[in-house]
Amino acid sequence: MEERKTIIYIMSNERSGSTLIENILSKSSQIVSVGETYLLSGYIHKIGPGSTWDWNCSCGDSLLECDFWNKVYRKLNILNPLDITNTKIVYPKWKNKDKQKSDNFRAVSLMNQIYNAVFETTNCNILVDSSKKPFHGKSLYKNSPFNFKFIYLKRDLRAVSISKQKWWKRYGREHISLLSFLKSNYKHRLKCWLMLKKVRKEDIFYLKYEDFFVSPQKALDDMSNFFGFDAFEMPKFMELNNDHTIAGTLNRFKKREIKYDNRWHDISKKRPLFNFLGYMLNKIG
Repeated sequence: MEERKTIIYIMSNERSGSTLIENILSKSSQIVSVGETYLLSGYIHKIGPGSTWDWNCSCGDSLLECDFWNKVYRKLNILNPLDITNTKIVYPKWKNKDKQKSDNFRAVSLMNQIYNAVFETTNCNILVDSSKKPFHGKSLYKNSPFNFKFIYLKRDLRAVSISKQKWWKRYGREHISLLSFLKSNYKHRLKCWLMLKKVRKEDIFYLKYEDFFVSPQKALDDMSNFFGFDAFEMPKFMELNNDHTIAGTLNRFKKREIKYDNRWHDISKKRPLFNFLGYMLNKIG
């Protein structure tokens, strides 16, 4: 009997280390990482997040030219990838609720076909999707023919807020206060909690970003035991090795030593109210 394929879906906030964890897992010969497939249609049509690197695959080619993704399209019997118009599963609001449910149904079906095509293309048994989105992930879990499991990755809310504000400034976006980021990041954490209440506990691997760096090899070994892949040595660097991932931090294109960045601590301590509220919200959830 053929072994059931496994999906590892990383649920987290932005700037929480999902690209790092995905990249580490991709070093296993049993695992293929595809990045944030939630954004696949956006990358194909060059809309939404990804303009900084021209919506390219991590190999450097566009999603229309990448050999890997073109093999996937052929497995799907799609002659023109521009026919892929929606890979996002979003919470249906009251307005246009029926249409959104219909769109979500088609997106779930397409995503399962894409997963299967990636498995057939790579001959790997485990696929990592770092899409992060809580409702997207829960919807795929509910309707998955695969062994669908989660990594719920949490990072200190203050670190996430400071990192987000830094990147927003870097790309000239409107100014948002750290307290506003803190509020929105806590709301995102609550959404993750609500979605994961509908998931069996045995299908969730809980991982704190800060705890990971206390003993990276132990954390990797724990993931190996949980998800059923062979243990391997923790890599020293985050780097791309013939990967074909979508989205993720811009740092993915640079070879970087894997180490804990604690620079946010000093910034947080200079803002007592933000620091205290962040500390308390971390304690609550």
